[in-house]
Amino acid sequence: MNSGSRRRGVFAAFRTGVSRPVLLGLLLALFSAGCRRPEAPAGTPPPTPGAGRSDALFLSEAPAFVPDESDADLAGMGITRLYVVAATLGRDGRATPAPPPPAPLRRPIVLVLMGAEDAASALTGRGAEAGAEWARAVSRILSDSNSWGRVVGVHVHIWPSPEQAKDLAAALSALKKAIGGAPVSVTIPAAGETTAWKPLAGAADEALVFAFGRRPELGGRIVSEMPEDNAKIFPIPFRLLVAFGSYGRAGDGASFGGRLLPDGKIDELSEDHGLDFEFGQQVFSSEPGTVYTFKPRPGSRSSLTADGGWARFQIPTMAEGLRSLAGAGRWAVPSYRGRVFLVGGVPKDGSLIGFPAVRALLTGRPLEPRLNVEVAHAGSGHGWIEVAVTSTNLGPTPTDLSHYNSWVQLRVEGGTVAAVRPGDFDRYEQLTSEADGYKPTTSNRAVVCRLFENLFAPGEVDVSGPIRIVGAHPHVFASWHLSLPDGKVSAAPEVEAFVSAALPHATPRRR
Repeated sequence: MNSGSRRRGVFAAFRTGVSRPVLLGLLLALFSAGCRRPEAPAGTPPPTPGAGRSDALFLSEAPAFVPDESDADLAGMGITRLYVVAATLGRDGRATPAPPPPAPLRRPIVLVLMGAEDAASALTGRGAEAGAEWARAVSRILSDSNSWGRVVGVHVHIWPSPEQAKDLAAALSALKKAIGGAPVSVTIPAAGETTAWKPLAGAADEALVFAFGRRPELGGRIVSEMPEDNAKIFPIPFRLLVAFGSYGRAGDGASFGGRLLPDGKIDELSEDHGLDFEFGQQVFSSEPGTVYTFKPRPGSRSSLTADGGWARFQIPTMAEGLRSLAGAGRWAVPSYRGRVFLVGGVPKDGSLIGFPAVRALLTGRPLEPRLNVEVAHAGSGHGWIEVAVTSTNLGPTPTDLSHYNSWVQLRVEGGTVAAVRPGDFDRYEQLTSEADGYKPTTSNRAVVCRLFENLFAPGEVDVSGPIRIVGAHPHVFASWHLSLPDGKVSAAPEVEAFVSAALPHATPRRR
C-alpha cells in the first residue's frame, strides 16, 4: 500500500488476501471438475456430481434438527436426502429409540439404526432374529412418521465383516419384509474382497461404502479410499460415505481406551496450560492422517487429570479427503449413486471439519483456513500508542496444531514494540527485523511482534490485549502465516494496517 492510499484516523483495519497451498488448490479443482462445478448464481439448481448421482447428508446426532437458514444451505449444496438417527444399536443387538426431531424435516429422510462399537457382533448366527429387532425399532416411526417427515428408507449403520455377509443378508431381508418392502441399506467397509458381499443382492437396495474418514463405530481406523476396481464389481448399488471429522480418546499415556473426545476438543486442550502436546505420526506410520498426543505438564493439573491425564487424536486431513473424492469423481460405474457426508449436526457440531467445510466443498468456496486481521487504536499518550489485534479464521477448516508455525505479525516502522499483552493468543515474541534474522530481543530494540496461536479453529476469533508502540509517528504493518494439516503453509502479504497521525487526541475504540 503506498502513502497515497493510507487510511488515517482513530481506526484502520485491513483484510489480507489468501495464498492457497498449491496441492490443496489442485485437488479441489480436480474434485470440482469431476464432481461439481463452482456455485451457480442464486436461484440456479446446483448440478449433480455425475449422471444419475446425488449428494446426501448423514446427521449422526439425535435428535436431528435443521434450522430454516441451514435448510436453505442444503438446497444450494444439492443435498437431496437426510440420514437421521432413529435408534441406537448396542453390542447385544438391542435397539434404543432416539428422540424425534423437534419439527418435521423438510427433505426426504432415511431412518438410521446407529450402531455402537462392535454392534455388528450381534449378527453372527442370528441374522433373521437381528432383522426382526431392527424392524421393531423403526415400525412405530414408519406407522406414524408425520413428526419426522417423509421417510424414504431405513439404513443400518454398523461395521460388518465379510464373514457375516450371509447373516447380514438374512437380517436385512427380515427387516425389509417386516416394514412392507420399504428400501433398506447398510454401511459396508470399502476395503477387502468385494465379491464377499454378493449375498446382499436382493436383500439390500443400496449400500453406503465407508470410503473416507475415521469413526469409532466403524472400527476406528482411518479409511482413505475405495479402490475403483472394487467399485466396478460391487454387487449392489452404492453411495460413498465420507466423514471428515474424527475423534480421540483419553488415557494414561500407556494406553488410550478411555473417554471418547470429538476432535473439536483439540482446540480447547491446546489452550489448557496444564497440558503440552506432541506429534506422533510414527505411532501409526502405516496409516494416513496426523496424530496429536496431549500429555500433562509436570506438577500441573488439567482438564484431563480425571481421565488419566493424556489424550491421543488421529485426524485425517482435508487434502486426503479431496484426493479420495477426486478419484471417485472420474469413475464410470453405473451402480455408483453419489456421496453421503457424515456430520454431527447442522450448522455446527463438535468437529474441527464439520458442516461448514462440507458446505464450502459442495458450493465451490475456499476450504483452507485464512485470517481476517484488524488492528485498532487502544490508547495513546506522549510518544506512544497502543493497538489491539483481532484475528478471525474465515475458513471452514483449521490450521495444524503447532507451537511455532501459525502467527499474526505486526512490524513497526518509526518506533519499537515496547510491551505486549497477548490476550486470547497463546503466546508472543518480540523480535528484531527480518534483516537481523527475526531474533528475540528486548523491548527497546523490538520492531516485530508475533502473536502465536497453537490452532486457529474454523470461525475462531482471537483478540489481543494492548500492544504498546513507542515512537513519534510509527507505522504498523500486519501479516499472517499459517501451518496447514497437510504440511503446507498459507500466508498473506504484509499490509499497512495502522497509521498513527492525529492519534494523541483520539478516543480509544470500544469493544
